[in-house]
Amino acid sequence: MKLITKKRAKKIKANYLKWGSKALAGAAALSYLLAVYFVLTVSIVPTKYLLLILPVTLAAVAGLVYGLIKDNAKNARKSIALGATAALVTGLCVYAAMLGASAASFIGSLQQGEYTEVEYSIIAKTGNNVELKANNPAIGYLADDSNNELVLKEVKSRTNAAPTAYSDLARATNALYEGAVTTAVLRSSYLALLQDNYSTFYKSSRVLDTFKIRVKNASAAKAVDTTKPFVVYISGIDTYGDVSAVSRSDVNILAVVNPQTKKILLVNTPRDYYVQLNGTTGVRDKLTHAGIYGVDVSRKTLQDLYAVNIDNYLRINFTSLKTIVDRLGGIEVISSYSFKSGRYNFTKGPNMLDGAAALEFSRNRYAFEDGDRQRGKNQQLVIEAIIKKATGADVIVNYQSILSSLTGTFQTDASRAQTSALIKQQLDSLGDWKVESISVDGSGKTAPTYSMGAQPLYVMEPNIDTVNIAKTKIAEYLVAK
Repeated sequence: MKLITKKRAKKIKANYLKWGSKALAGAAALSYLLAVYFVLTVSIVPTKYLLLILPVTLAAVAGLVYGLIKDNAKNARKSIALGATAALVTGLCVYAAMLGASAASFIGSLQQGEYTEVEYSIIAKTGNNVELKANNPAIGYLADDSNNELVLKEVKSRTNAAPTAYSDLARATNALYEGAVTTAVLRSSYLALLQDNYSTFYKSSRVLDTFKIRVKNASAAKAVDTTKPFVVYISGIDTYGDVSAVSRSDVNILAVVNPQTKKILLVNTPRDYYVQLNGTTGVRDKLTHAGIYGVDVSRKTLQDLYAVNIDNYLRINFTSLKTIVDRLGGIEVISSYSFKSGRYNFTKGPNMLDGAAALEFSRNRYAFEDGDRQRGKNQQLVIEAIIKKATGADVIVNYQSILSSLTGTFQTDASRAQTSALIKQQLDSLGDWKVESISVDGSGKTAPTYSMGAQPLYVMEPNIDTVNIAKTKIAEYLVAK
């Protein structure tokens, strides 16, 4: 009786091992197919690696699956070894599939820049007994706003006021201040201009209502050959939250990328640069004000200034910068000066910065004699540090967690195929990029601006010699092999 029980136990054990082997064979095969699917779909693994990895892994997994299916479980140790190997292979395949899925999710989540959200505010003078639909006979608006058809439609649904057009922001705000109209509808981004340059009005006004209009951008995703030199406009807007919001562009940097030499030229243009905004005539304006009219205006204005085609733009805001730096595990910035900003003390030389510290480092201009000039240089230092960290081995190791956490941090008009190609190129030729930074210069003065009308504002008159030097440097970097 005892002998019969042992035989039965042995048979039951063999059956468990046999069916367990078949289940593990199915799991290994399925996970391998999923891994291959996601890796091929995201299209970021260099072809030379695929040609090496796919045949080897296919043969190995096929052999393992065949061995598991044919396993009769007569040799328990062999069955357990095959099962352990299958479990390991399944785990690795699942991890590879997760990497591919994370990359696909990140690339798919890039806000393609097809649309932007433009917020408008309906404002009244503080102290006036005015509400949206009460004691509100007239509302001022800017005649040259490209969104007026939609804006006036919203105004009509929210107020009973009769619209009155004004040629510029100064005239519209003066009309409200002097009582010619009881309310005004303006882009919310203009309120920052009023706060900086028309503080008396800003303090004496109140917001009655806000609404957003979704506007299609003029430029759509375009195909760019990433194996040849190209130019990207990096626009940093002075807001938190949604990166698609229209706002002033406080960071205006051209990145001239030459993938053949693995060199990047960063060209900084000060925010107060006195330039002709693209699409306007007559009075020039600060470059930062171009962002109020959309990223296309900023990009095309820089195209005009440097006489160069800008292939794509990359737009980030305060939230984006903090998230990027934190997900990279911090960055090392080599500061040219020791200075205090907010709760941070930065030292001359190396500084390890998290996201909040990097934002503070790149925003301060009052700590320096050169003001905005040095701020621009510090912003370039932060970008250099991000590039260095993002192309390092640590990022490859933490690839999945970094990509999955960067959803929605950028807005770009680069196609998803172009983004995939750039990642593939970096994986294909791992190594550091050489980054060079330059900045154009100018002299401060006060002058009228397109956005604020006759009211004189501080601007920076361009030094044409430095602009020409930048043009020459850009041309050098754009030379393909």
